[in-house]
Amino acid sequence: MGLYEVFYAGYIFLRLITLAIFVYCVLSWFRPNFRAFDILGNFIRPFVAPFQGLSMKLRQYFRAPVDFSYLFAILAYQLLGRLWWRLYYLLARRL
Repeated sequence: MGLYEVFYAGYIFLRLITLAIFVYCVLSWFRPNFRAFDILGNFIRPFVAPFQGLSMKLRQYFRAPVDFSYLFAILAYQLLGRLWWRLYYLLARRL
């Protein structure tokens, strides 16, 4: 497996996480009561957890009833995907 394949697999994983968070957010508006929603929630919870502290501080500061942790997670994983490719290009030039 070459360098490109490793980085592409990492990028696909980041996109999968981002898509799963987005789908979970959209489905949460409808309050579904099916098992797949719970499984999706269990999958994304570890990826969203690092952003919940920041979201809680913003909720207290602005006294807003909205949880921004999912938005922060989507933005962070999008940014991480861009940085991921920049790292690939840097390494590809060096090798």
